[in-house]
Amino acid sequence: MTSVEEVLEEISAEKALAERKPEAEEKTEEDLSKLKQRKPPVGGLCRRCGKNKPINRLMLCYPCWVKTELENTGWREGLPHPDWCRCEGLPDHQRKSSSN
Repeated sequence: MTSVEEVLEEISAEKALAERKPEAEEKTEEDLSKLKQRKPPVGGLCRRCGKNKPINRLMLCYPCWVKTELENTGWREGLPHPDWCRCEGLPDHQRKSSSN
């Protein structure tokens, strides 16, 4: 048989353990406002052409990004850009004026 004192000690130990668990859970939750805000790269070497230009998060300059997106749809180098392509400033693509 267990004594009353042993039962009370077990109960108090369980309560102490239950009180500690929420504290551990709160510590694992990170405060989103305190996380470091990482800026995307602004300039550097393009992963595709290797030129030092403004780049995006994919580490591609704008012309290389457009070419990559077009290649994903079946376009190949040297072909005219499709009508749905809205790229600007590339020598392969002349944007049509919407006005006279």
